[in-house]
Amino acid sequence: MSDSAGAPVPPPPPVFPPAPPPKGKALGWFFAISAAVVLVLTLGCMLAVAGDLRASDFWIVLMCGSPTLLLGGLFLWLGVRRLKR
Repeated sequence: MSDSAGAPVPPPPPVFPPAPPPKGKALGWFFAISAAVVLVLTLGCMLAVAGDLRASDFWIVLMCGSPTLLLGGLFLWLGVRRLKR
């Protein structure tokens, strides 16, 4: 029979669980850059349609472009929020 007295003792389990691996920032950069492109293109299109900021139809253009502006703002907020982590 084998003697277990001479066998090495296994190390004790760690007290704290290991830290999770750091999350990549690629998705944050994707959101931020995509949002910036969407916002610039939307504002450029709105200005091209209205002609200038004092045009009489600028409020209609602003109302029609506001969903895209909100979506671009949301993506920009999500991207910046992910990059700050």
